[in-house]
Amino acid sequence: MDRFEEIRAARRELDAVVDEIRQLDGFEDFLPEPTEEDVHRAAEEQPLVYLSAAERGGVALVVHDHDVRQVDLPDLTAEAVRTRARAHDDAHKGYASDRAGRLTQWEKSLEATTKWLWDDVMGPVCDALRAFDGAVLVAGGLLGLLPLHAAWTEDPATPTGRRYALDDLVLSYVPNARSLTSARAWAGGRVERLAVVVDPAGRPPLGSAEQEARAAAAGFPGRTMVLRGPAAHASAARDALAGADAAHFACHGQADLLTPLNSALLLAGTDELRLRDLLALRLTLRLAVLSACESYLPGTALPDEVVSLPGGLLQAGVAGVVAAMWSLPDVPAALLMTDFYRRWRTEDGHPATALRDAQVWLRDVPNGQRFALLQQALAAGEPWLPDDETTEGLLLTLEFQEDDERSFSDLHSWAGFGHFGA
Repeated sequence: MDRFEEIRAARRELDAVVDEIRQLDGFEDFLPEPTEEDVHRAAEEQPLVYLSAAERGGVALVVHDHDVRQVDLPDLTAEAVRTRARAHDDAHKGYASDRAGRLTQWEKSLEATTKWLWDDVMGPVCDALRAFDGAVLVAGGLLGLLPLHAAWTEDPATPTGRRYALDDLVLSYVPNARSLTSARAWAGGRVERLAVVVDPAGRPPLGSAEQEARAAAAGFPGRTMVLRGPAAHASAARDALAGADAAHFACHGQADLLTPLNSALLLAGTDELRLRDLLALRLTLRLAVLSACESYLPGTALPDEVVSLPGGLLQAGVAGVVAAMWSLPDVPAALLMTDFYRRWRTEDGHPATALRDAQVWLRDVPNGQRFALLQQALAAGEPWLPDDETTEGLLLTLEFQEDDERSFSDLHSWAGFGHFGA
């Protein structure tokens, strides 16, 4: 069966999956159809943008409070989206199977996909949102698989010669209006306790997992429960999450196309933490960071990512999710997480803004400036830094790069995370 025939078959099964979730105690109202009032309520704080492709062209509906504006996207046809999504999916799978041999092909695919996303989707949307600093995207169908925040156009006035959608707007993704309203309701309160799952035993090692975990822990001094190696089994993870306000998963993930509730984070040995398990936990997390490979993907490519890991977590009691769309190289992944947690925890900012600003920092700042910042912070004993060993390792890597170059300006290195929810 062709992959995209399989996707359409999976879409037909989506209602059955939702019905299964509704059988869980407390989830009887899982994913009801949003009413008009739900949409307007969700759009009070910032615009809610519905993106949809059709056979003869697409449309963006920009909703802010009770104002609705239509932005025509004539080239956003269903066939164009299918073609781009197929190419993106194939390139990613090729890269995942041979990271060294297929890197160039993957980078070229990202370049082409994100340029098309600007020309046919996000360029007109950004123009329509010039009066705003941010927006929340509801990307219908296969558009939900693509990195809309990384859409770009040429701009010689910028450090890289490009302007990206996230330079114009702080962008988040949600499955629907009701999930956004629920997420915002869960976003209040103190965030003091962190649960970390890092590089469980019995799985292929993740190069930057330990550095990411230490960067996360630095933001929660003395209030972090770390599960690593054989200790990172399912029952321990459930216990840690029950007592946490935030969570960081630096581990492998696995998306399941045919049974999305079985999409899982892979733990020690053969243990898994499946989406159905997470729904049953009644989480109360301000933020979950999923740096696991494939944690973003909704099945292989479900037409509607409402039951992906990020979308499911929003239904399970998590206010916001930062999820990997693909696996970043080790050094930029560690740097990105270090700067993200610095901005979120020390500047008391919104997670979506902290992620956007960390991505811009990684992309635009020359190596020499980045080295100087970390070196000065280490000398000053800044509490947001990971431990000395981790920071010195990053400094050593940066020391041998040209000071005036931007070594992580390629999309592959900085754009691989998206923010869901509030």
